[in-house]
Amino acid sequence: MENEKRSIYDKLPLELLAGFYYEINKNIEKGILSDAMYHEIRLIEQNALKRGISLEYLHDKGACIIEVEKLIRETILQHQIVE
Repeated sequence: MENEKRSIYDKLPLELLAGFYYEINKNIEKGILSDAMYHEIRLIEQNALKRGISLEYLHDKGACIIEVEKLIRETILQHQIVE
């Protein structure tokens, strides 16, 4: 039995994988991240495809997760200001 090379992305739950994928892509589009991030995005894409997850779904799920996180942070900050 041949050992497959495994990446950290193999161990991540879907939510984290999707969030990383979305954020890395967003930062690449903005020109914020280095060329090394293209390698990371390819590893994530390979992992998603190995799991049977489309890249469109991964992107959309990542966008939703990031949006929910932002809303949670805003709500917490608003409650802190009121108190």
